[in-house]
Amino acid sequence: MGTDQILLAVAIMIAAVIVAGSVARILNLGSIVALLLVGMALGPHSPWPLLTGHVDELQTVGEIGVVLLLFLVGLDIHPKKLSSMRSLLFGLGTAQYGLTVIIITGFLIAVPHLHWQSALIIGLGLALSSDAVVISSLQEHAESVSPRGKVVMAVVIYQGFIVIPVLAVIPLVASNPVHGTPVRTVVNMLQVCAAIAAVYLFARYALPKALAFAARQQGIEAFSLLVIAAVFAAAWAMDKVGLSTALGAFMVGMVLSTSVFADQIKASVSSAKGLLIGLFFMAIGMSINLREVVEIGGPLLFYLPAMLLIKIAVVIVLCLVFRLGIRTSVLAALLLAPFDEVAYVIFSSAHKSGLLTERIYTIGLTMISFSFMVSPLLINLGYKLAGRFATTPEPHMPLEAMSESIRDHVVVVGYSYVGRAVCVILEQAGIPYIAFDLDIDRLLEAKKWNHKVHYGDVTDPAMMGALAIANSRAVIVTMRDYSAIKRLTGTLRHFYPGAKVVTAVPYLSQRDELRRMGATKAIALMPEGTLSFGRSVLGVLGVKSDDIETIINTLRADDYAFLRGVGATVSRDAPKEAAAAKGQP
Repeated sequence: MGTDQILLAVAIMIAAVIVAGSVARILNLGSIVALLLVGMALGPHSPWPLLTGHVDELQTVGEIGVVLLLFLVGLDIHPKKLSSMRSLLFGLGTAQYGLTVIIITGFLIAVPHLHWQSALIIGLGLALSSDAVVISSLQEHAESVSPRGKVVMAVVIYQGFIVIPVLAVIPLVASNPVHGTPVRTVVNMLQVCAAIAAVYLFARYALPKALAFAARQQGIEAFSLLVIAAVFAAAWAMDKVGLSTALGAFMVGMVLSTSVFADQIKASVSSAKGLLIGLFFMAIGMSINLREVVEIGGPLLFYLPAMLLIKIAVVIVLCLVFRLGIRTSVLAALLLAPFDEVAYVIFSSAHKSGLLTERIYTIGLTMISFSFMVSPLLINLGYKLAGRFATTPEPHMPLEAMSESIRDHVVVVGYSYVGRAVCVILEQAGIPYIAFDLDIDRLLEAKKWNHKVHYGDVTDPAMMGALAIANSRAVIVTMRDYSAIKRLTGTLRHFYPGAKVVTAVPYLSQRDELRRMGATKAIALMPEGTLSFGRSVLGVLGVKSDDIETIINTLRADDYAFLRGVGATVSRDAPKEAAAAKGQP
């Protein structure tokens, strides 16, 4: 593929991602289904293909989006909260995967009479659920921290850890295993443990220091690049030992979730993640050959619904056993129904080992690809029908929300002297808040005050989206950089017109400009500070308190007209004139 072809392909696919998202919202179709359809229309199997080659390469690039997606999920799961999920993680996760494997294996032995090794491999692959479909659907329906979102994430996290044992099982169940396989398996397991330990230690100790250095010395651009490089390095380390690349990214995200950098990190990768996820689903759509689907015909129409129904039924039953309620059980089952793209790797390895015939291998791959088309439709239908279930109070879940919601919080932008004072005032008033600053030294100062201050550039629209700033109670801007204040105010007014923006600037001219831009409340500190100082001066000079207040109010009248030079000069008789106007002696 030449440079001109690459540029054309990138331009077409980016435009297609945008158009597909817009059409999906209009038709209430679901963005995943729209992207798959666009991929099918653009791909080599279309009657009028625009992109005829390198589908595998495009899918590989798109899988980077899946890596970033799991990284962002990890950022929302604190290690302490992960431990609180252990009943769902190891209880429901283990039961779901194990029972699904057993039933699918038994079904394939009993119905098509497959050899038990082949049936077991297919069961191990199809029992896994797609991270990309699951998490994208949860985010699309704003359910990432809902009860069903927590249930689904517990199962998905468990499956992320079970992949390596599954891949290790394939050579062990092969009809002609290679001599020495048990020894190599032990070595592989040691390599896996070493890789996991290395990723954890790197993310826990080295990476935060490197991020702090980049933030202090090189700015937000170097900070963002370092984050992405660290995620890719962790994914590479997991891939080298046979684990899922997404698992390495998830680990780094989870370790960094307790860092003051977490919100800015989320903003740094969210835009790239969205584009790459779109590319991933389009590439999956390109790989779907409808002619091949038609040729397979009956077996696909029978086995695909059968496998999906088995997965759905198992999750519903287990969720009811765990007393999660019918609505949560059904939605969780539909979300976990789509097959995982990791099954491509499992089936490929089994095919090379002689465990799967060519026809079974082709049917398996087609089932995985086609499930990406069917499952999002089932998920969207499930959400539409969910309201028809009996509306009973949802049972208390044995875990807290996976991430701190910003809803009803005040966002303080800038932690200078004014910002710190605002934080103190909000704490005294019992109002929840979260503050942001780009100065590492100020973050260290905030620790001394026990203030909730994080590293982040809230002027960045991506950061605003990552914070869900539209849900905040108010945005209080206390930065010293007036150009940054203007940029922040303008962006908030344009993208989040409902957000309340309160800001403090030195001069009246700046305050006036911000008011014209739509700031809810803008305060000029210089005139107010000057009047406060003048009040103290008059008090020291023995002027009566009533006279002092009258003078100050006169200077403040008509929007500081006297201080602007618009009104007449304040005379010594101003207090008497003001008193007379009120009818006082």
